[in-house]
Amino acid sequence: MEIKKQINLGEDKVSKIFWKYAIPSIIAMLAQTTASFIDSIFIGKFVGPEGLSAITLFFPCVSILIGIAAMFAIGSSTLAGIELGKGNQEKSNNYFNLAMLFLTGISIISTFIIITNMENITQVFHVTGITKQYIFDYGNTISYFFIFFLLNFALSFFLKLDGKPSVVVVVMLSGTLTNIVLDYLLIVVFKQGLVGAALATGLSQLIPWTILIITTLFKSSWKFKMPVVKFKEIYQILFNGSSELLSSTAHAIVGFVFNMLIIERFGVIGVAGYAVALQLASLAGSLGYSFGEANQTGVSFNIGANKLDRVRQFRSMTIKATLITGFILFMFTYFFGSSAASIFVKDPETIAIASYILKYYAFAFIVMLTNIATGTYYTAVNDPILSGGITFYRSLIGFIIGLVICPLIFGDNGIWMAILFAEYSTFMIGMVLYKKKPYGLNIKKIHKNEKLIA
Repeated sequence: MEIKKQINLGEDKVSKIFWKYAIPSIIAMLAQTTASFIDSIFIGKFVGPEGLSAITLFFPCVSILIGIAAMFAIGSSTLAGIELGKGNQEKSNNYFNLAMLFLTGISIISTFIIITNMENITQVFHVTGITKQYIFDYGNTISYFFIFFLLNFALSFFLKLDGKPSVVVVVMLSGTLTNIVLDYLLIVVFKQGLVGAALATGLSQLIPWTILIITTLFKSSWKFKMPVVKFKEIYQILFNGSSELLSSTAHAIVGFVFNMLIIERFGVIGVAGYAVALQLASLAGSLGYSFGEANQTGVSFNIGANKLDRVRQFRSMTIKATLITGFILFMFTYFFGSSAASIFVKDPETIAIASYILKYYAFAFIVMLTNIATGTYYTAVNDPILSGGITFYRSLIGFIIGLVICPLIFGDNGIWMAILFAEYSTFMIGMVLYKKKPYGLNIKKIHKNEKLIA
């Protein structure tokens, strides 16, 4: 029996649905994060701190592309889920095909832009020598695989919406295992450096892409068709998913600013320490998105089906799960951060810098997951204004305010205190929104003449 027949998003117990989606999402995200961990370990151990610095400096470029993919994937899958809840299968399927069409085009254009502008990109970071060459090697190679990253991202969302979260887990694990093997072969055995790291990451997406395509074609309710392209529906996708693009763009801007500040104060070795700290931060972020995705499927379906009490239950479960997980991450990072940093690099100076930064991140982790899930929740209820507002504040505005205020109070430590300011002020805003606008601003547009359940 297919999984989609086992899961009734509108009738089954909320806790059953939540964990049915949360556990595969967590495993899938951990698989992706593990792949990033393995990359960083191989690069840190066998290429050196300069290699880690190069990837961290190039990441803002990738972050913007991730935001575009998330905008289309989350925006279209949320609208598709709402239409499924209403029983509009044909319109739901059209959102699926619109996502496939536009992400394919965007990936091709992005690849062309990157490979024709790598020299200009490397000059932006004001680095020279081996670090500059590493940035060029990594960026110029990874860009050829953008199409697989973007389509895998979107197909995973739609298969989970179709009731197949376990398939996504298998897909992500296959990619992770492939990446580990290729990292060893290309970096350690054949000594291909950052080119090898990029090839390993890119090629590891081919097996997941194949599995996802076959599953979608033969085992899902989604049908590949030339979509009916209407400006209104494209606008809805972009508007609904805009918070994810805003978030990624803000992360790219903040990442660039942080990198420049760190280079100014600590040099390239400081960026390497920051890169190590970001590995644990990415783990926390991936768990936040995991819970958010688990919440999104049930929320978008039930908001479309006008079952607001179930929406409230999904939201409550997500808040509890993210806060508990955030506290566990705090405990681990605060007490074992230095040991975790030593896994990635041998250099004592890099380990010391990473451990220092992680002390600040540890306190941020307590609320970080909840903040991420809050943005995803408001996307799921089809409110990109609140979703975009809270994610943009967390990702950029809060950091800017923190960077202005915190150094005046805490001196040089204020750079890292800005992280705490952004996260905790976002958390307070999110709790107020849950109280004042529990189902977003657009609930009356989705269902007219309904009585809200607070």
